[in-house]
Amino acid sequence: MSRDLQLIEKDICSKICERLDKVGLLYRIFSRIKEKNSISEKIERKKAEGKPYSKDGKKMQDIIGVRIVTYFYDDVNLVKEILSNVFNYVDEEIDEIEPTIFKPKRTNIVCSFDDKQKETFYEIIQVTNNESLELSDHTFELQLRTILSEGWHEIDHNLRYKSKQEWSKHSEKERLLNGIYATLEVSDLAMKSLFSELAYQHFKEKNWEAMLRNKYRLKFQVYSLKNELIQILNEDSVIAKQLLKTDRVHIVNKLSKLEMPLPINFTNLVYFINHIEIKNEKISNLTPELIKNNT
Repeated sequence: MSRDLQLIEKDICSKICERLDKVGLLYRIFSRIKEKNSISEKIERKKAEGKPYSKDGKKMQDIIGVRIVTYFYDDVNLVKEILSNVFNYVDEEIDEIEPTIFKPKRTNIVCSFDDKQKETFYEIIQVTNNESLELSDHTFELQLRTILSEGWHEIDHNLRYKSKQEWSKHSEKERLLNGIYATLEVSDLAMKSLFSELAYQHFKEKNWEAMLRNKYRLKFQVYSLKNELIQILNEDSVIAKQLLKTDRVHIVNKLSKLEMPLPINFTNLVYFINHIEIKNEKISNLTPELIKNNT
């Protein structure tokens, strides 16, 4: 069964990578197809909880699971927004942040297969006549995590979530495990703040490439910023400050929607930001028509 579903799994991952690589986001992707034992365990667990799966009712929605691990905390919501233009979100489980309580924040989204994937899925059911597939919906689960919290979530899922009864009389240990997560969440926030402060320091030093790298935190191609742009920024710090102050999420999201992918390098990024936000005439005169027409 796993081999049969691999076509759908690979197609989903390919679509994700294509869109995230398009904007140069730093991430890792993992995927899995539920093993037979794991499926049986979940079916039995849902029965015991009084929420059984049925062919005509509630079905399993995570026969295929995809996890995207971002390098930075603010990229979790950015990835969610970008991929909303790729997949149809049918349900989501996103924990609200509570100011006085530290606890794991889940960003789990149930996505529907596209039409071609659904067709493949139904063909697999017909050919295999597999009962567990008949109890599975034509959906996959998308989980978003940061790279610092990923290891914690793996430990929690395998050693606490699946064995809740073993923790029922050890609330102090549960609190300690959550406390470890709290330190990781603080580290995530500190990491983002560190790079923002570093970008500002490079702005003051007129080190424009370093400013852009640490501000936008993308996988930049190894091409230097054009000398003409360096000269403009050196002569007009207002433009440089506008580049520093632009909304990173907004810019990257706009990049993801371009019909023709734009190579992610410092020069193209300055051209792009200027064209959609700053509107400086000197930079506009240098901007290739291809970028202007693409946006």
